[in-house]
Amino acid sequence: MSKKLIFSALLLGFLLITPSKGQAFEGRSGDSIYIPKDQVISGNFYAAGSNITIEGNIQGDLICAGQTVNINAQVDGDIICAAQTLNISGEVGGNVRVAGNSVNLNGLVNRNLNVLAATLILGSDAKVNWDALLMVGQAEVRGIVSGSLHGSAQNLLVSGQVGKNIDIRLSNYKNKKDQGRLKITDQAKIDGNVIYWANSAADISQNNVSGQVTHNTPQSGDHKLLAAFIINRLYAIFAALLVGLVLVSVWRKTILGLTDKMEKEPAATIGWGAVLLFFTPIVCLILFMTIIGIPLALILLGLWLLAMFICKIITAVLAGRMLFRKLKYKESEKLLLEMTIGVVICWLLFIIPIVGWALSLVAVWWTMGGAWLYFKRAK
Repeated sequence: MSKKLIFSALLLGFLLITPSKGQAFEGRSGDSIYIPKDQVISGNFYAAGSNITIEGNIQGDLICAGQTVNINAQVDGDIICAAQTLNISGEVGGNVRVAGNSVNLNGLVNRNLNVLAATLILGSDAKVNWDALLMVGQAEVRGIVSGSLHGSAQNLLVSGQVGKNIDIRLSNYKNKKDQGRLKITDQAKIDGNVIYWANSAADISQNNVSGQVTHNTPQSGDHKLLAAFIINRLYAIFAALLVGLVLVSVWRKTILGLTDKMEKEPAATIGWGAVLLFFTPIVCLILFMTIIGIPLALILLGLWLLAMFICKIITAVLAGRMLFRKLKYKESEKLLLEMTIGVVICWLLFIIPIVGWALSLVAVWWTMGGAWLYFKRAK
């Protein structure tokens, strides 16, 4: 897998997006979010909810996370979104970088398209003016990709137009009973080369490919391991973002108070956190030995494991808040944005060998100790 593919895939993880100083932005969260056709949002728009429908004009970037997201609007900037089902049929002035279970595109993307999804359908009305990077299970490309089409897929069908090259890796399995497949139909038009990695030959209409067709047989599973690593890291980021959305939406005041406490007393909170992280398993072991304390031990152990995950998210919120203050943004209703930026930055740091593990441990200590002192003094 090329460095360009790895870099583009990492960009898909919400990137390290920070609006420029002084740029207007608006954020909304809730069960249902709707922007009507006649509404114009000046600047970036951030949305988090179960059902999101955007039909108005976004004069900046659209950054969203939800269960079902429908974008039928003109977005002057980029679309960066994570959803279970994502439908895009408007015009996008910038890039589209999305992740979801099902992604359907039937609009115009003026720059690049980056997709991480189980299924992708690039409809007949879809057009991508630059390149398309796919990391998908099943994909159908029926529209136009003016640049190159590259990435990895289990099965890929191309019946549209690709202006440059196709460079794709197809999933292969050890038992060779279920092979990844590439099919380029008679309706397709490829104005460049077709390069693909697969155990079996693709079904390609040669007359519709202007360049050369190159079939490479994978010699090892290294590329699969790398792809799996990238997908797992992106999944971890999106999972943390979704949990973070719940935390900052339901317990906003508590999160603000807790992170303020952590920032004011870092040494005390990290110290208490280290003690709690170390002694909790010991207490659970003692309870297990008493027999009658087994149910309590299981509950305590479950809460301890859950806290280790949530603690990193809350520390990421603090990191986002500190970053925004460093950039000298005025205090405003932007905790959702601070959480998003903080999670992306922290989760990318956590994957660094050795250093990432140490930072992750400190993140757990910091929030665990902060929560202990915050709730203890709040009584």
